[in-house]
Amino acid sequence: MKTLFFSTALFFSIFTFSQSKDTDKRFEATIDLNVGAADVWTLLTDVARWKEWDTHVIDAKLIDGFAPKAQGKLVTKNAKVIDFGIQESQEGVGYTLRHKLSSGTLFIKRSISETDSGALLTANVWYTGISPKNFKKYMGEDYAGILEAELVTVKELLTD
Repeated sequence: MKTLFFSTALFFSIFTFSQSKDTDKRFEATIDLNVGAADVWTLLTDVARWKEWDTHVIDAKLIDGFAPKAQGKLVTKNAKVIDFGIQESQEGVGYTLRHKLSSGTLFIKRSISETDSGALLTANVWYTGISPKNFKKYMGEDYAGILEAELVTVKELLTD
C-alpha cells in the first residue's frame, strides 16, 4: 500500500511540475488592428524600428535583408549583443525569429491575419532548454504583460 501511495504521489508531482514548467515557457498575445495587413507587415519587418515597440531592443540589424535564414544582431536594454536568425518567413503573413541564449533558444513568432476591420496580430513566444528562472532573468518578471504592452505600442505606431 505504501508503494502504491508513493507511486501515485510521485506521478502527481511529476505531472504537476511538467505542466507548470510548460506553461511558464509559452506566451501568446493578440491584438486587433484597424489597419491593413500590408501596413502591419511593413512595420514588423523594419528591423531598425523594432526599438520603437520592443521593450527589450535598443538596436537591431539584419545582415542580408528580411528573408528566411537571414542573420542579424540586436542590442538588448541590458547592453547584451545577441545574434538572431529568421527561421521562417512568409511575406505579409508572418515570421519566426530564433535567438540562441546561453542556456536555451528563444523563439518569437509574429502572425498577421486579415479581418473585416483590418488585421489581427498575434505574437507567440516560447523557449526551449532554459529554466523559467533564467527566462525571467533575460526577459523580465512579467513577460506576458510586457508582450501585451508591446502589441499595444505596435497598434499606436500604426494609427499615428
